[in-house]
Amino acid sequence: MENPSIQGLVEAEKGNSNLVFISVLYKDNPSSVMEYMKANGFNFTVLIDDKNIANEYGITGVPETFVIDKNGVIKEKVVGPINWGSPDVRAFIAKLVNE
Repeated sequence: MENPSIQGLVEAEKGNSNLVFISVLYKDNPSSVMEYMKANGFNFTVLIDDKNIANEYGITGVPETFVIDKNGVIKEKVVGPINWGSPDVRAFIAKLVNE
């Protein structure tokens, strides 16, 4: 559900070296997900969880999103899907990127 808006954000911010978006694959088959990404034209980075990431961040389900600043501090945790193209979300990201 989120992936089209994630792709939109990634495309809109292409070239912005102050923003990195990484999707973490949690409890899914890596080969199936890569086929899905390719078939749908999604090209954002996907990190395959070795179970350490989920444990470290306390992930309980998907989607869960962590917005982390350049110092590694979690600024926001969102449980559930989010529209990455919404004006409020884009304003929050722009503010964080410009800090």
